[in-house]
Amino acid sequence: MKTPAMLRTLTVATVLFLSACGAKNKPQAFSEEDLSSNPAANFQAGVNALQPDKKTGAVDHETAYQRFNASANLGGGPKASYNAGKVAEELGRLPDAEAHYRKAYEADPTYEQAMFSLARVLDEQGKAAEAVEIYKSYAGKDPTNYEARNDLIAALIRAGQYDAALTEAQEILRQKPDDAGVYRNLSALYYAQGNYSLSQLTAEKALALNAGDPGVYNNMGVTYLIQGNEPAAIEKFKTAIKLQSTNYESNMNLGYVALNSGDYTLAKTSFDNALQSQPASLDAKLGQAVAIRGAKDYKRTEEIYDEIIKADPTYEPAYFNAATLNYKYTKDFAKAMAYLQAFVDSKVGQVSPTHEVFAMMENVKAAQAAEEEKKRLEAEKKRLEEERQKRNEELLGTMAVLITDTKAKLTEFSVCLDPESVEEVTLMLDQAQLVIDAKEVDMAPDIQLMLEGYVSAIDDALVGCDPSQFEQPATEGAPAEGAPAEGAPPAEGTPTPTEGQTPPAEPAPQ
Repeated sequence: MKTPAMLRTLTVATVLFLSACGAKNKPQAFSEEDLSSNPAANFQAGVNALQPDKKTGAVDHETAYQRFNASANLGGGPKASYNAGKVAEELGRLPDAEAHYRKAYEADPTYEQAMFSLARVLDEQGKAAEAVEIYKSYAGKDPTNYEARNDLIAALIRAGQYDAALTEAQEILRQKPDDAGVYRNLSALYYAQGNYSLSQLTAEKALALNAGDPGVYNNMGVTYLIQGNEPAAIEKFKTAIKLQSTNYESNMNLGYVALNSGDYTLAKTSFDNALQSQPASLDAKLGQAVAIRGAKDYKRTEEIYDEIIKADPTYEPAYFNAATLNYKYTKDFAKAMAYLQAFVDSKVGQVSPTHEVFAMMENVKAAQAAEEEKKRLEAEKKRLEEERQKRNEELLGTMAVLITDTKAKLTEFSVCLDPESVEEVTLMLDQAQLVIDAKEVDMAPDIQLMLEGYVSAIDDALVGCDPSQFEQPATEGAPAEGAPAEGAPPAEGTPTPTEGQTPPAEPAPQ
């Protein structure tokens, strides 16, 4: 994930909310004629559109923007312009928000909400130098407005104008030595210059003056983080959030730390909180998307990337992260390439041949080729396994025939074999039959090899065996050799007893 070049270190401006609110009556309907010419009607229609739907709770920001924008264009004044800017910011349309805030501020230079908001969206768009000029102009009109002057210092730091920031800080301290905000900004200044010891010292001074300033705890956390003391950094970020649950900078920093450690639940909570204070922050939305991706909700992740791209078609990290989602996680390589090509198209004339987008395109192609090769190998492995299974199934059939033939051979030639050998082979044949009955195809080759060994040994033992050469045992009840068959006349010369005579008894043994 691409993150801003520098972690957030300052709480810059108070979050400002929509300045108008209508009476809680049934929203008034306006005719097309009223909306075409009446700024007040459009303004109220905008307020009505911001009322949550009773059933869904949804707010129609798009309609609200159209109505406030129409009111401003029809001469509705700074208030209409400000509200148009606020809703545009909610929709992530920072250039539109900037234009409306600027119009409101130029129409009423005392309009603090417009001034702070204009400076904030300039800063969000990387226009810190322009934000400096806004704060300078405002602070010059009221040198005792130390809040505005502290925001000027913060803008000077982000613009890289460190000497001017230090001069402004020293000037305020001469007038107000106990201004905790100045020490907080000095902490950020020394951090930006890499002087971490002074950064911590000035942060501690700020806490001594105002122990409830979440921005100071955030600054200390960032310094600890850059020094490699992550546990201490996390503790400071959490303290800042305890003081102000939606503190943007601390939630962003804690979210990044959580992402790096794989704690996607904490990361999502942190980015959700950051978005409560700055709903239009594309960085916070990007962090939220990455956290959701970590939770494997890929569909919602892609929806957020699309929302970011719609809000700012030039926001590079959204394209790259969307491409990464598709080629690394969902394996939709065509969609990944489409996001990267869309980025190139959004930067016509601005992307050089050496831009990293083209290297990433090559990575996608390589990943696609690797995935296709992986699938090919898996298919080949599956095919070979299916063939092996089929061979083994056929082998089971061959084994069944071999077992039947071997058992018949044992019966026919048992007189030529050792009874113990016959018993051993019979037992093995029965075990092989169990394997066949259970269809244990994976065991077939081993059992077949064993069978062949036993059969070969039996065949060797039966070489030269002729069962007919062996005397067959007499069958019970059959006449002995040379004895007349039952019912046959006595042989000639054999005396036969006459009626009433008793055959002589056999001589008793001596």
